[in-house]
Amino acid sequence: MVATRPGPSRTEIAAPAARPHWARLTLRALAVTVAIASNVLAQVLSAMLNDYGPRPSGAGWAVVFIAVALDYIICGVVAWRLVASAIPGWLMIGAALFWSAGAWYPLVRQWGWVWPWVAGVTDLWAVLVGILVLCYPTGRLTARFDRAVVLAVTIAFAIRLGGILLFSSPEPAECGCATNPYAVLPSDEADYWLGIGWRVIGLALMLTVAVRLITRWFTSSLPARRVAFVMPLAILLWCYGTIQDSLSFALGWDGGWLQFVPPVAIALIPPAFVGGVLYARGLRSRVADLVIVARDKVDRGLWESSLARTLHDSSLRVFWWDEPLQAYQTSDGLPAEDAVTATRPGRSTLAIDSDQGPIALIEHDVALSQDDRLLDAVSSALLLSVDNDRLRGRLERTIQELRQSRLRLVEEGYLARRRLERDLHDGSQQQLVSLAISLRIATAKAEAHGDEELAGELQRASDQLADALRELRELARGIHPTVLTDGDLRSAIEELGMRSHLPVEVHVDVGERLPEVVEETIYYCVSEALANAAKHSRARNCSVSVTRADTTVTVVVKDDGQGGARIEPGGGLEGIRDRVETVSGRADVRSVAGLGTIIELTIPVG
Repeated sequence: MVATRPGPSRTEIAAPAARPHWARLTLRALAVTVAIASNVLAQVLSAMLNDYGPRPSGAGWAVVFIAVALDYIICGVVAWRLVASAIPGWLMIGAALFWSAGAWYPLVRQWGWVWPWVAGVTDLWAVLVGILVLCYPTGRLTARFDRAVVLAVTIAFAIRLGGILLFSSPEPAECGCATNPYAVLPSDEADYWLGIGWRVIGLALMLTVAVRLITRWFTSSLPARRVAFVMPLAILLWCYGTIQDSLSFALGWDGGWLQFVPPVAIALIPPAFVGGVLYARGLRSRVADLVIVARDKVDRGLWESSLARTLHDSSLRVFWWDEPLQAYQTSDGLPAEDAVTATRPGRSTLAIDSDQGPIALIEHDVALSQDDRLLDAVSSALLLSVDNDRLRGRLERTIQELRQSRLRLVEEGYLARRRLERDLHDGSQQQLVSLAISLRIATAKAEAHGDEELAGELQRASDQLADALRELRELARGIHPTVLTDGDLRSAIEELGMRSHLPVEVHVDVGERLPEVVEETIYYCVSEALANAAKHSRARNCSVSVTRADTTVTVVVKDDGQGGARIEPGGGLEGIRDRVETVSGRADVRSVAGLGTIIELTIPVG
């Protein structure tokens, strides 16, 4: 028994939840608007003032910078929809916003209290993109190495920002900027070496992350490669862009057309993130199809091969819990103790349990563990298939028990009717026959003594007794056909044909005697069918065919009447169908107007 407690009403739940939902949407819409406006406005003002600072100039570059920002913004909005965590979306929007800082720097150089901050956050987009790469694909920093890298780059960025604020003090005549009011320790040399150190540390951290991702990609199995299919390339190109930027900063080197490579590499990262998430989501949707594969029965081998094909993990194995043995088995039914206890390198095990106990263990590539939703989908699909299989088996057992119970009731009814018919035949009927004989003897004696009045009374009593005896015989025949007891099914059907008002052609070929319940069912169904044909069909001829094939007997009753018969509630045809279904048979009625009626009964004789 599960204890429950009343919960709040729908309005009580919806009203408080609406405010945070709309507040979240409003905040996200504001962030997206500010990021787009900041990038577009910075490029427009740079073009109007023809002041690009150290950045590449021209309309083409303006389009490139805006396109990269929009790429991050669009992918950020998509990430909010796809990823359970909101962090990747905010990282992409933040990267797009601070991507415009480089364009704003030359425009705010006249304000001394502004430009040091803008110059300090110019590279913040790179920090956010680095964190985005590390939290792929779940949106969380799960590994200790990832958290250490984020901590190191955060400290390095904070030192770089503090160095710009404290040491950067270029000559106004050289940079065209106002004096830095925060530079309490002005030092061009310190500012220069801090810039070099920031680029070296950033490049080292990027290369570390790139090597780690690429090594993991090459050494992992197919699922891991499919999940992160573009990210290594983007990281490599970004590393190249950072090297090129560092050389340009230190040596004044002009990369020419190669300057377009860094923006392209930077623009590849958010689509790679979203694409990987979409791929994993596609895997989850294909996992749902496994329920269709196992809709009829949980075929263990089919389920394992279908799951391996769906997850693109050919080495995937499923170990099934065997309740009688209290141990796991492979899909082939072999013991799996060694395989379960010793997990292979690069593999992970997913245990699937239900309220009724263990169900299975799935050994899969460790890369799939990064997607909790995918593993939840696998567990749900398997649980649903197993539950369907259990419910189907339980339902089949219940149906079988109902059939057996119904058949036992039918057999008991048959035996009871037969006993009643025998009692009437051997008891009341014999007594009435004896009484009729006595009346005839008494009538003859009255006539011999010349008592005509008494003889008439006795004759009338004898006639009434004969009518009662005839009705009793009809009643006994209705309770149980005596002809089946004294003869066989052929003679019983032939008697029905002779009693019918229509010419009836009878063909019975069943070999040995059928079970008594089946013979009685056939007898009453044929009797009802012939009666319907005589009363309603306006037929001229009728035929009855009873044949047996293996474990079934088929009864076909045809007439050449007007047709149009249908199974209706309370009708004779419905009674025939109910009788046949009681013994697990099937009744089909084919009746076309003007073409007669065919009633076909199929009854198992097992």
